[in-house]
Amino acid sequence: MKLLMQPKCYTDVCLHGKWFHHDHGDTSAYMLGSRLVFDLGMMPTTDEELEACLEPIAQQQQDHDH
Repeated sequence: MKLLMQPKCYTDVCLHGKWFHHDHGDTSAYMLGSRLVFDLGMMPTTDEELEACLEPIAQQQQDHDH
């Protein structure tokens, strides 16, 4: 699904048990409940792109917890 590129639009998504917050039109996301901010390397324009950017980050954070 296409992300709305309007002020105050955002997506919260859970991957591998970790919640991430992404403000549409930005190239970063942060993990909810922490101060960790991650550079996505691009500005996602769809849910699929956002999840693809966050997948390796979520996997790394899950591995870090174990």
